[in-house]
Amino acid sequence: MGELDLFVGRLEPGYASPDLETEALYAEPMAVVVQPGHALARKRKPQWADLAALPCVMPPPWASLRVKLDQMFFAHDPHPPADIVESASFLTQLSFIHQRGAVAFMARSVAQHFAAQGQVAVLPLAVPIDLPPVGLITLRGQRRTPSTEQLIACLREVVGSRRKTRGRS
Repeated sequence: MGELDLFVGRLEPGYASPDLETEALYAEPMAVVVQPGHALARKRKPQWADLAALPCVMPPPWASLRVKLDQMFFAHDPHPPADIVESASFLTQLSFIHQRGAVAFMARSVAQHFAAQGQVAVLPLAVPIDLPPVGLITLRGQRRTPSTEQLIACLREVVGSRRKTRGRS
Protein backbone atom coordinates (compact mmCIF):
# COMPACT_ATOMS: atom_id res chain seq x y z
CA MET A 1 0.00 0.00 0.00
CA GLY A 2 3.06 2.26 0.12
CA GLU A 3 2.50 3.22 3.76
CA LEU A 4 5.80 1.97 5.19
CA ASP A 5 8.46 4.60 5.85
CA LEU A 6 10.83 2.59 8.00
CA PHE A 7 10.88 -0.54 10.13
CA VAL A 8 13.67 -1.13 12.64
CA GLY A 9 13.92 -4.59 14.17
CA ARG A 10 15.13 -8.13 13.63
CA LEU A 11 15.24 -8.95 9.95
CA GLU A 12 13.08 -12.05 10.24
CA PRO A 13 13.13 -14.31 7.16
CA GLY A 14 9.36 -13.90 6.93
CA TYR A 15 9.85 -10.22 6.11
CA ALA A 16 11.66 -11.03 2.85
CA SER A 17 9.80 -9.63 -0.11
CA PRO A 18 10.84 -8.26 -3.50
CA ASP A 19 9.25 -4.90 -2.71
CA LEU A 20 11.26 -4.44 0.50
CA GLU A 21 14.88 -3.33 0.95
CA THR A 22 16.72 -4.51 4.03
CA GLU A 23 19.92 -3.33 5.64
CA ALA A 24 21.52 -5.24 8.51
CA LEU A 25 22.89 -2.97 11.23
CA TYR A 26 24.19 -5.24 14.01
CA ALA A 27 23.91 -8.63 15.66
CA GLU A 28 22.06 -8.79 18.96
CA PRO A 29 22.29 -11.93 21.11
CA MET A 30 19.58 -12.96 23.54
CA ALA A 31 19.65 -12.99 27.33
CA VAL A 32 17.51 -14.83 29.87
CA VAL A 33 15.90 -12.64 32.53
CA VAL A 34 13.90 -13.04 35.73
CA GLN A 35 12.75 -10.61 38.40
CA PRO A 36 15.42 -9.41 40.83
CA GLY A 37 15.53 -11.68 43.87
CA HIS A 38 14.19 -14.69 41.93
CA ALA A 39 15.69 -18.02 43.06
CA LEU A 40 17.30 -18.49 39.63
CA ALA A 41 18.98 -15.08 39.93
CA ARG A 42 20.85 -16.43 42.96
CA LYS A 43 21.86 -19.67 41.26
CA ARG A 44 25.47 -19.68 40.02
CA LYS A 45 24.84 -21.92 37.03
CA PRO A 46 21.19 -22.07 36.02
CA GLN A 47 20.34 -24.72 33.44
CA TRP A 48 17.74 -24.99 30.69
CA ALA A 49 15.88 -27.59 32.76
CA ASP A 50 15.50 -24.94 35.50
CA LEU A 51 13.82 -22.65 32.97
CA ALA A 52 11.54 -25.38 31.61
CA ALA A 53 10.07 -25.91 35.08
CA LEU A 54 8.92 -22.28 35.33
CA PRO A 55 6.38 -20.09 33.55
CA CYS A 56 8.07 -18.61 30.48
CA VAL A 57 7.30 -15.67 28.24
CA MET A 58 8.13 -16.92 24.76
CA PRO A 59 8.10 -15.16 21.40
CA PRO A 60 5.09 -15.78 19.15
CA PRO A 61 5.16 -19.00 17.09
CA TRP A 62 5.91 -17.12 13.84
CA ALA A 63 9.18 -15.65 15.18
CA SER A 64 12.35 -17.49 14.20
CA LEU A 65 13.52 -17.07 17.80
CA ARG A 66 10.63 -19.21 19.07
CA VAL A 67 11.58 -22.26 17.02
CA LYS A 68 15.22 -21.88 18.04
CA LEU A 69 14.36 -21.53 21.73
CA ASP A 70 12.17 -24.63 21.55
CA GLN A 71 15.12 -26.46 19.97
CA MET A 72 17.39 -25.32 22.81
CA PHE A 73 14.93 -26.69 25.36
CA PHE A 74 14.71 -30.02 23.52
CA ALA A 75 18.52 -30.20 23.34
CA HIS A 76 18.94 -29.63 27.10
CA ASP A 77 15.74 -30.98 28.59
CA PRO A 78 13.16 -33.47 27.38
CA HIS A 79 10.60 -30.70 26.79
CA PRO A 80 10.09 -26.95 26.54
CA PRO A 81 8.12 -25.17 29.26
CA ALA A 82 4.46 -26.14 29.54
CA ASP A 83 3.36 -22.87 31.16
CA ILE A 84 3.96 -20.21 28.52
CA VAL A 85 2.68 -16.81 27.49
CA GLU A 86 3.38 -15.84 23.89
CA SER A 87 4.33 -12.21 23.42
CA ALA A 88 6.97 -10.00 21.83
CA SER A 89 6.03 -7.06 24.08
CA PHE A 90 8.58 -5.93 26.67
CA LEU A 91 5.73 -4.65 28.85
CA THR A 92 4.13 -8.10 28.82
CA GLN A 93 7.47 -9.71 29.59
CA LEU A 94 8.06 -7.40 32.55
CA SER A 95 4.51 -7.93 33.84
CA PHE A 96 4.78 -11.72 33.80
CA ILE A 97 8.30 -11.68 35.22
CA HIS A 98 7.03 -9.74 38.23
CA GLN A 99 3.50 -11.11 38.63
CA ARG A 100 4.16 -14.80 37.94
CA GLY A 101 7.88 -15.23 38.63
CA ALA A 102 8.30 -16.05 34.93
CA VAL A 103 11.43 -16.33 32.84
CA ALA A 104 11.73 -14.26 29.65
CA PHE A 105 14.09 -13.90 26.71
CA MET A 106 15.19 -10.42 25.68
CA ALA A 107 17.76 -8.91 23.41
CA ARG A 108 20.90 -8.56 25.53
CA SER A 109 21.04 -4.74 25.30
CA VAL A 110 17.37 -4.48 26.35
CA ALA A 111 17.98 -6.89 29.24
CA GLN A 112 21.00 -4.85 30.36
CA HIS A 113 18.94 -1.65 30.19
CA PHE A 114 16.17 -3.11 32.37
CA ALA A 115 18.75 -4.64 34.73
CA ALA A 116 20.38 -1.22 35.21
CA GLN A 117 16.94 0.08 36.24
CA GLY A 118 16.52 -2.78 38.71
CA GLN A 119 13.58 -4.29 36.81
CA VAL A 120 15.19 -7.62 35.84
CA ALA A 121 18.12 -9.83 36.71
CA VAL A 122 20.07 -11.26 33.78
CA LEU A 123 20.86 -14.95 34.26
CA PRO A 124 24.35 -16.29 33.58
CA LEU A 125 23.06 -18.72 30.97
CA ALA A 126 24.21 -18.57 27.36
CA VAL A 127 21.58 -18.57 24.62
CA PRO A 128 23.76 -19.87 21.76
CA ILE A 129 21.40 -19.49 18.84
CA ASP A 130 21.82 -17.79 15.50
CA LEU A 131 19.40 -14.93 15.10
CA PRO A 132 18.66 -12.54 12.28
CA PRO A 133 20.48 -9.22 12.68
CA VAL A 134 18.74 -6.05 13.74
CA GLY A 135 18.29 -3.81 10.75
CA LEU A 136 16.19 -1.53 8.61
CA ILE A 137 13.38 -2.30 6.19
CA THR A 138 12.09 0.22 3.68
CA LEU A 139 9.97 0.00 0.56
CA ARG A 140 12.06 -0.58 -2.56
CA GLY A 141 11.98 2.36 -4.94
CA GLN A 142 9.98 4.62 -2.62
CA ARG A 143 11.36 8.10 -2.12
CA ARG A 144 12.26 8.55 1.54
CA THR A 145 11.16 11.59 3.48
CA PRO A 146 13.89 13.86 4.89
CA SER A 147 12.98 12.77 8.42
CA THR A 148 13.30 9.09 7.45
CA GLU A 149 16.71 9.78 5.85
CA GLN A 150 17.82 11.62 8.99
CA LEU A 151 16.68 8.80 11.27
CA ILE A 152 18.50 6.22 9.12
CA ALA A 153 21.67 8.34 9.22
CA CYS A 154 21.39 8.62 13.03
CA LEU A 155 20.91 4.87 13.41
CA ARG A 156 23.94 4.14 11.20
CA GLU A 157 26.01 6.66 13.18
CA VAL A 158 25.08 5.12 16.54
CA VAL A 159 25.84 1.61 15.27
CA GLY A 160 29.16 2.80 13.85
CA SER A 161 30.15 4.52 17.10
CA ARG A 162 29.22 1.40 19.11
CA ARG A 163 31.46 -0.70 16.85
CA LYS A 164 34.38 1.73 17.30
CA THR A 165 33.90 1.81 21.09
CA ARG A 166 33.78 -1.99 21.33
CA GLY A 167 36.82 -2.30 19.05
CA ARG A 168 38.91 -0.24 21.48
CA SER A 169 38.03 -2.27 24.58
